[in-house]
Amino acid sequence: MNKTLLSIFFGLSLIANIATGADVIEQRQIDKLANGGSTSIRNASQSIYHAGSSNREVLDVVAEVLLTKYNSGGGSTHIDAMAWAVKALGQSGDSRYRAALEEVLNNSANKKLKKYTKKALKGISGNDAKPYKKGSVSLAAIQKKTQKASAKTSNRSRSSSGGKLAISKIKEGMGMQEVYELAGEPSATYSHQTGKAWIPFNFGARDVARTVALYKGQGRIIFSLVSAYSGVYRVVEIELNPNESGYP
Repeated sequence: MNKTLLSIFFGLSLIANIATGADVIEQRQIDKLANGGSTSIRNASQSIYHAGSSNREVLDVVAEVLLTKYNSGGGSTHIDAMAWAVKALGQSGDSRYRAALEEVLNNSANKKLKKYTKKALKGISGNDAKPYKKGSVSLAAIQKKTQKASAKTSNRSRSSSGGKLAISKIKEGMGMQEVYELAGEPSATYSHQTGKAWIPFNFGARDVARTVALYKGQGRIIFSLVSAYSGVYRVVEIELNPNESGYP
């Protein structure tokens, strides 16, 4: 396949991705970004980054939150939230967000945020997309919509699954606590070390342990320890099996 065909294929794939509306998980990320404080923004941006999202409906909200709040002050948690927001935009590779990142790089008063923004800009390729402009997304409108949805939910009975998502909706890169919040507690879990625990030069101690969450009648979700120094587990694999017993 020559370079021209590759470019066409990539462009069509990007368009298809952009045209796709937000699914249940992505809508939840949008709600957390628009309604939450620094911790919620950080967690949502982390989830978007690790999932490798390229959905503009989601990323536009990230860009709006970033442009609205990057110079609003705040402590280390706020800066972490903004740093993860720029990382989420950078990993998309979408030139639509180049201008937003450049604004943060040129005008941010925080050295740490500028460092992450400069790195994120390296992931942006080309300059052919229509730039995102502040105000294109109304955070207030999202907040109002979320409040209405919450009111409707509280006024009607939940589904037979207790309002929890099926594990088929869970995505790689999501954190363990987020998964349990969405899909509910598993029927059982078990943990084990991996071969990487014995590799001498595994700097960062990545993927040295895994936890398997079993969901009866659905399957298994496999979490990997991101780093022995962080204690954070993220989804690396989902095994769907309607015959899952729920026992190790």
